[in-house]
This record gives sequence, C-alpha cells and structure tokens, in this order.
Amino acid sequence: MSGKRQEFAKWKAIADSIMSKIYGIDREDAGIDDEGLRSHWSAGEMPESFVEWFAQKYDLISKRDVGLEGW
Repeated sequence: MSGKRQEFAKWKAIADSIMSKIYGIDREDAGIDDEGLRSHWSAGEMPESFVEWFAQKYDLISKRDVGLEGW
C-alpha cells in the first residue's frame, strides 16, 4: 500500500472509531463513501472535525444523549 493510501486508510479508521464511539455508527452505516471522505482528508481536515461536521449536518444524536453511553 502506498504512503498516501495508507495515510488515508488510517484517517478513515480514526473517523470510524470516533463516529462509532460517539454515535454508534461508522461511515458505512452513515452512507459515506471514500470519495466524499477523500475531499475532507485531502483538505487537511482532522477526523474529529469531519465527524463533528457530519454529525451537525445530519443532526446525529449521540449515544450519550439517548442513554446508551458505554455501549
């Protein structure tokens, strides 16, 4: 795997982990394809910022807000 591809894969894994921890879903559950993610990654956006932006855009509700924190 090339360096850039490896970096992108790591970025996606971090975004998945954050999204799963906070919202209980990953990017596949949310319907986010690599093309959509790549623009955020190539712009230098941090995975945390992407997840926050996506959650606000689609009005996601956190696990904590529905009493599922820790699941």
